[in-house]
Order: sequence, then structure tokens, then C-alpha cells
Amino acid sequence: MRLETPIDRRSFFRITGTAAGSLLITLRCGDLLGGAGGGEPDSARSFAPNVFVEIAPDDTVTIVAKNPDIGQGVKTSFPLIIAEELGADWARVRLVDADYGEVYGPQGAGGSWGIRGDWDDLRKAGATAREMLIAAAAQAWGVEAETCAAEEGVVLHRPSGRKLSFGKLAGAAARLPVPRQARLKDPKDFRLIGQSHRGVDNPAVVTGRVHFGLDVRLPGMLFAVIAKPPIFGARVARVDATAALAVSGVRRVVRIEGLDNPTHLLPGVAVIADSTWAALRGRDALEVEWQGGSAEESTAALWEQFRTLAARPGKALRTTGDPDAALARSARVLAAVYEVPFLAHAALEPINCTADVRAGRCELWGPFQHPRSARALAARVTGLPEPAVTVHMTRVGGGFGRRLMSDFAPEAALLSKAAGAPVQVVWTREDDFRHDFYRPAGHHTLRAGLDGEGRPIVWTHRLVNTSRYAFRRDEEPPEASELYVDDFPAGFIPNFRLEYTPAKTEIPTGPWRATLHSANAFVVQSFVDEIAHARGTDPLALRRELLGAPREIPYAGHGGPILDTGRLRGVLDLAAEKAGWGRPLPPGWGRGIAVHFTFGSYAAHVAEVSVDGAGRLTVHRLVVAVDCGLVVNPLGAEAQLQGASLDGLGAALHGEITVEKGRTVQGGFDEYPLLAFNEAPEVEAHLVPSGKNPSGLGEISLPPVAPAVANAIFAATGKRIRRLPLSRADLRPEGKRT
Repeated sequence: MRLETPIDRRSFFRITGTAAGSLLITLRCGDLLGGAGGGEPDSARSFAPNVFVEIAPDDTVTIVAKNPDIGQGVKTSFPLIIAEELGADWARVRLVDADYGEVYGPQGAGGSWGIRGDWDDLRKAGATAREMLIAAAAQAWGVEAETCAAEEGVVLHRPSGRKLSFGKLAGAAARLPVPRQARLKDPKDFRLIGQSHRGVDNPAVVTGRVHFGLDVRLPGMLFAVIAKPPIFGARVARVDATAALAVSGVRRVVRIEGLDNPTHLLPGVAVIADSTWAALRGRDALEVEWQGGSAEESTAALWEQFRTLAARPGKALRTTGDPDAALARSARVLAAVYEVPFLAHAALEPINCTADVRAGRCELWGPFQHPRSARALAARVTGLPEPAVTVHMTRVGGGFGRRLMSDFAPEAALLSKAAGAPVQVVWTREDDFRHDFYRPAGHHTLRAGLDGEGRPIVWTHRLVNTSRYAFRRDEEPPEASELYVDDFPAGFIPNFRLEYTPAKTEIPTGPWRATLHSANAFVVQSFVDEIAHARGTDPLALRRELLGAPREIPYAGHGGPILDTGRLRGVLDLAAEKAGWGRPLPPGWGRGIAVHFTFGSYAAHVAEVSVDGAGRLTVHRLVVAVDCGLVVNPLGAEAQLQGASLDGLGAALHGEITVEKGRTVQGGFDEYPLLAFNEAPEVEAHLVPSGKNPSGLGEISLPPVAPAVANAIFAATGKRIRRLPLSRADLRPEGKRT
């Protein structure tokens, strides 16, 4: 298999037809790739039945990887799906990256949507090409198509053993009509899907041959940095650019007004120069007067607001039974408050984008998770129609939800238009931390009532937090981005109430890896553990009890429409089995367990930790079990589970953004540490074999990490952690505290 990137997409396909959001099958194969039309010999023709596949006469199969790769491996898994249905020889497959275009259907990386959203269409793309190749071979041999099969890059006539390579059939196949409905393979016949494959561009990534956004270089390109508001919500009042323009290499200073939705474009003052260094020096020399903003904004004040609001009833999002009456008659009532902090994305590749706006066109190059929004925003600030904007998607050096906001695209487009030249916008590490869109902080108040036999009969949960939908001025209600009404234990406890209250703040928020799940799973799964210990029940046994008999229940949030309790129980049992749940541990050691459903998938974690006499925590082992349906590439899936687990652990141990006087305190990795190598535990990943269609994978193994570790700490020390990060907790024995 060969990897070629980038490629000029406009010369790769001449697009025909339109069907936004769905697979496009061309009506006439001769319209593709400059097809020869009548008179050209078949042997000289390529075969391109749709926008994803081209087969050349030399047997090379070219497959388009349509979605941005942010480390989740879609550049390998998407082409694998097509190659499987096609019957291609994987060793002869050549891969190219797509630019953004409606012809490919939805393109993006977020919400663990990739494979589960494109599974059917990618299979159809490969199957369509296969059926046409088989039909061409059957015509050549004068046999029935049903007696032929495509395998390893050839079409085989099974009764006679005759073979023709894809390349030899390309010209004849190109002249056949495209079938309306291609037959898909039976999964039992898969040869590529379900087998482990290394990432197609892993060697190129580690040797520096893959281009990230920061690697883009164009003739005559200029560089820009932007002075952003010193406090949240401020805008530019006045600019004196005299000193900045006197800096050698500085070409221009541009005022940016910003847009109403701050996740689209922040206000600021840009310095455009011959080099990033000159732009930075120019920015230092700027004199900017700012107005407005929230200088009094702080996380300390926000926590007080949380606690005040939490003392009042919130908006009831779901009520089952009579929670108040059930609490009144409960033999025992448990209550707890949990708090989760703001989290930064902390991607290793800083925010960047390159734009070239001229002659009524705009081209963008950058690490986008949401290329459609990048195009729309660039069109908006340049005044160009969206079709005049071309988006080239580079490899992404860490997304984690930050690059779902495409604010860096209109920055680059606006500045390129002003400069009349290509411009690369670069954010410094400090810019990235202090002007990030953080995972929301929140305050959770929970109560549970147990009957005389210790059974949970009531559960109430009130959340007060900073809604990310409210921050971006979304039309959706603020709770829509913060809670799902069908999340466990809704539907599992007879009397249940879920309430929400948004807090007012200018602190910016946005999507983060498994945004609300990463927070809410910590709260819910920790409180389940509290109930188990309060009634003297093994935490695993209580979860099994609550799940009950296998059944399907409605689920309206990420990954619905149903939650299968049997599959949730399955990952719980598998994680426990693989971790040796119940096996004795040394003094000072403990195991904790947690389980979660989202993005259509089921995940459970068991954490094994120790706490020494000085209160030092060591996480020795994480065991994760996931049921995400059929797994396209087990090696890539295992890497995703391990990566998300370590990401979740780092956030649980250290992640916390604080705000003072209207600005973020943390400005780098010295103040916002990532998980260190010597902190990283062994991570065992286990995938449940499944015949179900693929579901979400990239985020599912993150949410149960924090509660599993916190529950393990309780098992080791008897100390219940109700506020993250874990590094804030004093785990020393009572007698050793000073």
C-alpha cells in the first residue's frame, strides 16, 4: 500500500451529480478522470465508479480518505472498509487525502461519529466498484456474474479458475452502467476488516514526512500573530500601531472586530510580518486600548455562584415517580456534592491556519476537525460565496474537540485578504491556553434514598454549570450541551429527578473529548460507589443489580436510540474478569470500577492504585473493556482505547484551569501539566467481539477513567474524592497530616 499526500483533488476527479450528505455515484463513468469516451482502447482507461475509488490499468487502486485524521486512524480504517468490499489487494492500494467537498458527504472528526456515520456509504462505494468489475469479467468470459468473485485485486471465475486483474478490467468496467444497489459482503467473508493493520502513515508521522498545519509553506507567504483580549469579553477600543510598524519585517497591523458568536471569531489586533518572530516582536510593541469585558470574573467567584444556585431548585429535565415522597420514606438517605473544573485542550500542535485570498478565491490549509464550518466562516469574513472557498485538510496534531471551533480559519482568511498575500496565523502556547474554549466546570448535588433492605429507590441529581451552548449563543437550551436525560441511572431507579441551572459567566467554553460525559460519568459512577459502600455491597455487584436483566431501553442522547443493558453488563463483567476483581491486594492498594454508555458504545474501567504512607498516589494499571460493535482495525482500536484512557487519567490527575481578574492563570505546560511518562500505568484494552454495526470509539474509553481511579483510591484509603483534579486531594493518613 502506497501513501501519497497531498494531491490536487481537482485533477483527481471531475465531479458529477449532487447529493449533499450522502454517497455520490456518478451516472457516466466516462465523465471521470478525463475519461476517453468512444474509441480509446480499454487497456488505456482508468475506472472510477464514484468519488472514492479509481483503478488504473497498472492495477493500482487509489482510495480517497475523506475525513481529517486527528490521531483516530480514519486514514487507515475508512479506506480499509472500501478496500474490503472492493476485494482489493491492500498492498497495492494508494491512499490520498480529500479536500473538503459536499461530494464526499459529511466530513469531520467529532462526536465519535466517523465510522458509525460512514459505514454504509463506504461499503457501498467499494461494493459498487466490485460489482462492476465482476460484471466486466463475466461479459469477457461469457459466464454468469454469480460464478465470479473479487479477491486480492483480481476477479476469479471459480468453476474454471480463470483470473483477470482489476487493471485489465478497468476499461471494460468503466463502460458499464453503475448499479443502483450493489450487494454488500456477508461479514463472515471479510478479509481485511477485523484484522490488525498498522496506521498507513505512521512511519511518515514519526519521521516528519507528514505535513501538519504548521508545516504549510507557500510562495510569498507572510506570518501573523494576534493580540487577543486581556480579559474575557473585552473588545478593541483604540490601536496605536506606530511602534509595531517600526519593527523590522512587520508589514501590516489589522484590527479584528470579532463576531457575535465568540467561538467563530474573537476580536483582536493582528500583526502581519515576514516571519513569526517579527510578528511576535511587533505584537509586543503594539499599544492597544481595550474596552468592556469582565475584569471581576474568577473561578473562585464562579464556585460561589454555583453553590448559591445549587441551593435552589433547577429546571426539571426528567422526573420519574415521586422523588420527594420516596426520599421521605427512605430508611437511609445519602447526599454528596461533586465538583469538576474547567479543562484545557492542550493539543501539542498550537492553533494555526494558512489562507490565500485573491482573485475571487480563498484557499485554506489547516488542522480542521470541522472543515465545513471553516469554509463557511472564511466565506463570511471575506464576502466570498462558499463555493469559492477551498479547504485543504492537513494532518491534525491533536484535536480533542478544540478544532471543532474553526475560529482560526476566518482569522487567516481575513488577514490574507487584507495583506493581498498568503498568510499563516499562529497562536503561541500562551495564546492557546489563555484563549481556549474550556470544558465546562460544574457543581453537582446528589441524593439517594435506600429502602429498609438497602435497595436504591430514589436518586436526584442537580447540576449547575457553565453551558457551552449558552456561551456560543446557541438557539438550543443551555442544558442540551450539558446533560442527557437518559444517562444511567435514569430508567434504573424507580424514583428519579434530574435538574439543571446554568451559571452566568464570560469564561469561554466549548467541546472537549467526551465533553459532558467526562464530567458526568465521574459524578454518577462515584456516587454509585458511595451507595455500594454505604450498604456494604461490592461495587460490581451493585452495578449488576441496578442493570438487572438484559433489555433494551430508550436513549435519546449520543448514540441512541437504545441502550442495551446486556451489552453494558458485558463490558462490566469483562473488565472485572480481566482485572482480577476480588483478588486480594497488598495494604494501601485498591481497585475501583466504573461503566458508561455513549456514542452507541459501552465501556468499563477497572483501576488499580496504591497510596503510600506519605499520601503519594500511584496508578498501576487500567483495564478497559469496550463493546463498540464490529471493529474495523483492532490494532487501531486498541490504540484509541489506550490513548483515551491515558488522556482521561492525565485530566483526572492534573487538569484544572483557573481564572483570576478576568483572565486565565495557566499559560503553559509548566502550569497545566500533562500526564508524565513515569505516571503512565499499564493499560490493558479488551474489545468485545460483536456482529453489530460499528459505533463510536474515539471518546468512549475516557469517561469511566476518573471515577474508576477515584473509587480505587477510596478502596485503598477510605477517602472519598468528590472534586477533581485528584492532585488537589490530601491522601495522607489522618495522623500524618501537618
